[in-house]
Amino acid sequence: MPKKRLAETRSEAEEARWFEENQDRLLKLFEQAEKEGALRVGGKSVGITLSKKTESIQKPPSQKVMLRIPTGDLDRARHQAAGKGIGYQTYIKMLLREGLDRQERFRRRDQQASPRLSIR
Repeated sequence: MPKKRLAETRSEAEEARWFEENQDRLLKLFEQAEKEGALRVGGKSVGITLSKKTESIQKPPSQKVMLRIPTGDLDRARHQAAGKGIGYQTYIKMLLREGLDRQERFRRRDQQASPRLSIR
């Protein structure tokens, strides 16, 4: 009987079972993603993007940008990144993502704390 793909699971229990049964394969995919530079590291999680059709590693879409960053800030980022054992561009992307996530959390929290009144 062929193994089910993750996309074919229908319940959380079935999905949990799928992850349990595919631990070794997922570990290999994470290791492969790390080698290929497709591993995403966030504030609280590490992830890879898998194609649902092929279940192969898929790099998240990105776009090149050119920024002017003050020299002092760039030096600080390089120094901090070196201390973490990662490249400074990767470190800057991580900081950007963390800052964006934090802003979204603050915005959601503020919206929940002060619901807007609707006037009819």
